[in-house]
Amino acid sequence: MQRRIATGLVAGLTAGIAFTLVALFLKTTLPDGGRTSMLLVAAEAFHSHGPLAGWIASLIYTVIIGGIFGWLASAQALDEIRMTLWGGLYGLAWWIVSGLIIVPALFGKVPLSSAAIDATRPVALASLIEHVLYGVILGYVFALLAVYVDRRHEAHAATQRVA
Repeated sequence: MQRRIATGLVAGLTAGIAFTLVALFLKTTLPDGGRTSMLLVAAEAFHSHGPLAGWIASLIYTVIIGGIFGWLASAQALDEIRMTLWGGLYGLAWWIVSGLIIVPALFGKVPLSSAAIDATRPVALASLIEHVLYGVILGYVFALLAVYVDRRHEAHAATQRVA
């Protein structure tokens, strides 16, 4: 299981890089009518400003949820198509959790309240795109890495038995 969690962390970082690149270029309309990148929205959620803060916040978030994916997927068959689909659904689930609970709480709103929904509504579509894309990449990379790690572990164990 530890190998799967570690694999999830690495897959989360890999997918997180794509997530933050999308966040950098994906623009959203704010309630005041202004437009900004989702990366700056991520920075604002942590009461910070600028793209560097957005990069750091996004990468930490994506690595953590990647590790959770590895833990959840530890008992699953490592079929690339299945893991890609599970990853997409996982991204969708995190879009819901982050949009209704995490981000509103970071902005001082009561999670699951109408104020929370109003606060996240302007960025909902852009966030959905980011999270589903992240999940798909996470699932695919996780499947590839897990198969590679398993083969390396088996090869190492076989050389230990021979020696």
